[in-house]
Amino acid sequence: MTMTLPEPLVLSTTEHNITVLTLNRPAKRNALTAEMCRLLTQEIQAVTDTANELNGMPTTRIIVIRAQGPAFCAGADLGAASEHTIGGTISAGVYSDDFHEALFSMLRAIVSAPVPVIADIHGPVIGAGTQLALACDLRVAGDKAWFRVPVASLGFALDGWTIHRAQNLLGGALARNMLIANQRVTASQAAAVGFIIPVKNPAQAEEFAYEVSRLAPLAMQQLKTALNAQDATYQLSADAQALFDACWSSTDIKEAKQARAERRAPIFHGR
Repeated sequence: MTMTLPEPLVLSTTEHNITVLTLNRPAKRNALTAEMCRLLTQEIQAVTDTANELNGMPTTRIIVIRAQGPAFCAGADLGAASEHTIGGTISAGVYSDDFHEALFSMLRAIVSAPVPVIADIHGPVIGAGTQLALACDLRVAGDKAWFRVPVASLGFALDGWTIHRAQNLLGGALARNMLIANQRVTASQAAAVGFIIPVKNPAQAEEFAYEVSRLAPLAMQQLKTALNAQDATYQLSADAQALFDACWSSTDIKEAKQARAERRAPIFHGR
């Protein structure tokens, strides 16, 4: 009898310097398990590792996270009492430290990735799915998208990073409505405060990712790092100054100057 291998929980493709990671659990509305979080972390880390091997910017310019099926992510899989991982080990479900560690490792990987990470959103985004969207640098979404973090209805505590990130990106009032009052944030509300960039179809989302991928990689890395720095003293640190100096001394800035003189679009190489 021929055994049918299970579908990968996370799909990965790279084309035109854009790596697309797809949540592939549509039957469960892409509800996250510890294994899915670990797989996403591994794929994002692979981009960073490539950059380290090349002693510079990775060949991937943009990471896009999207999902199969009508929902982007239904949050953590609360129905999973236990989880069989690809390696054959068994871990406790999402109420365990194992899931929390995997989730926060994934969020850290997104925030610290050397390239911008874009969430390509359609449909509901709930709980841990909203945390994933918050961690991303940019979000594109259709009008059927909505966000909710139902921790108050489940009796969960929510980590300080997520609370402050929601407050910073959504604004204090909207964050309070979502977190304390358990209210949905609609696509129109999210667009009004700049949390999402509205798109009408997948082609527009792909075009947006392509346009961002053509921007200067070193400049985007410097901006992302500074924007994500929680400690204001980072802006005066040696690391911040090194990224700043790298941009101003790069061949990319010379290319931009020459392209302006020649009335053409610049071609950046991340060096």
